[in-house]
Amino acid sequence: MPPFTKIPNSPGTSNELDALKEKLQQVFDLVESKLEALASNLTSELDPELIDVLAKTRVMIPPIPSIPDINLQAEIANLAALSPSSGEYAAKLASIKTSFGAAISAGGYDLDSIVSDGVAALNSDIGSLAASIPNMVISDELAGLSIATEISKASLQAIDPVQPEAAPSFSRGESFDSITGLGGDGYAADRTAESFDNLILNMSEKLEWANKNPGEYEGPITEAEERESN
Repeated sequence: MPPFTKIPNSPGTSNELDALKEKLQQVFDLVESKLEALASNLTSELDPELIDVLAKTRVMIPPIPSIPDINLQAEIANLAALSPSSGEYAAKLASIKTSFGAAISAGGYDLDSIVSDGVAALNSDIGSLAASIPNMVISDELAGLSIATEISKASLQAIDPVQPEAAPSFSRGESFDSITGLGGDGYAADRTAESFDNLILNMSEKLEWANKNPGEYEGPITEAEERESN
């Protein structure tokens, strides 16, 4: 590489390009001066210089614009917002046909039917554009090639407000249904209280009998004793 010579105030010069050339010259000079040195030593000196070269190179590269995906359903929605008798409507329809016509035909669909179904869904209170027409998209990488692919239908997002969950209530007045075998909360509560009262009564009676007959009560019968008695 010939030595870099910077010409001051030269017409058409670029400060960014001059800075990159100057840094590259410094890198070449560094490598040339270390030809007899160990590679490991050269690496430690060369790495930060190459990082600087990369940074100066990126300064010269303009940012690549981001092109959003082109979606058929969105295009139909934009078309429906135009007056069918306007030139904008005709131009948009032609653009949709150019971009998605091949994919629509390959999928067995008809553009006129897609347009009419899409417009009808948008004008309906209960219709869904996502459910009415196929979901096709041209990715940003293929935007210039008009290569559309059909993807799964988009999931609908909830639009109704969240409904609060009602707190559970106690239905005291609902009685037992002998046909279904079901009872209300009040019936269940009454049976539970009745069972508990019977249990307390039974325990009280046993305790009273045990107090009156201290020599006869030997405690609860074990399972082994019960098997022997049987």
